[in-house]
Amino acid sequence: MSASFDRAVAYVRAHGDEFDQGRLDLLLGGPSLSNDQQRRFLAGQRADGGWPPFWAPDASSFDATCYRLAQAEGLHMGTCYPQIAQGVAFIRARQRDDGSWEEDEALHELAPPWAKPGALAPRLYLTANCGWWLAETSLTSTMVTADPAARRAGDYLERHEAADGSLPSILHAHWLAAGLWIRLGRQDLADCVLDTLATRVTDDVAAGALAWMLVTLGGLGIAPDHPLGQTATSRLASLQRADGGWTSEDGPNRDPSVTVEALRGPRKWAAI
Repeated sequence: MSASFDRAVAYVRAHGDEFDQGRLDLLLGGPSLSNDQQRRFLAGQRADGGWPPFWAPDASSFDATCYRLAQAEGLHMGTCYPQIAQGVAFIRARQRDDGSWEEDEALHELAPPWAKPGALAPRLYLTANCGWWLAETSLTSTMVTADPAARRAGDYLERHEAADGSLPSILHAHWLAAGLWIRLGRQDLADCVLDTLATRVTDDVAAGALAWMLVTLGGLGIAPDHPLGQTATSRLASLQRADGGWTSEDGPNRDPSVTVEALRGPRKWAAI
């Protein structure tokens, strides 16, 4: 292992919570969470199967539920866990007729810009996120890979993709859409997005976003030397601090979590 990797591991060991440590343990070939830890990780799920966001603790959110699924993936917890299956079912049951997802209108005044109902950009982001997780979790369930709900999400996103592969949404929607389209066998659509993403990984893209993108797209058969991977991994490496950690846009308490993802991302990207 490199010195930068060792510094990052030491940083997470010193500052990470039990779930940061758990994801790091699995990355290093260590054991899974104990049963008690799994119960604590899954705590807070609401009766409808969704999880609440920090900005609306008494409501279920697609964004928060997708985030919990992403964290669960890093802990090797899939739909064999009833709570994870219920979270996926929560997303599936609330897809709109046109194939999209949008947070409840009642949350309009509480939701942050990326999740605010009533606008196209957050609708595309949530649709890409929800569609990605339906496609991804269907790989480890009894459902076929070409999940019908995921395919409707892919079709909705395709209607909004410009000729250059861009979407009228935040950057995150692009790599989630690309991952979804790859899972659906639409490599043509994904390639356009990957090419445009490679030109948009600039100095203002944060470490958390770079790591999330690499974790999402890693293992999907994209060539390790694709310009997007090369640019993102180089940019991510340049953002590592002297103490071994990476900085989260969500505050210092989230730095250990982002640091684990910054370790996972390049490794997953390089593994075809």
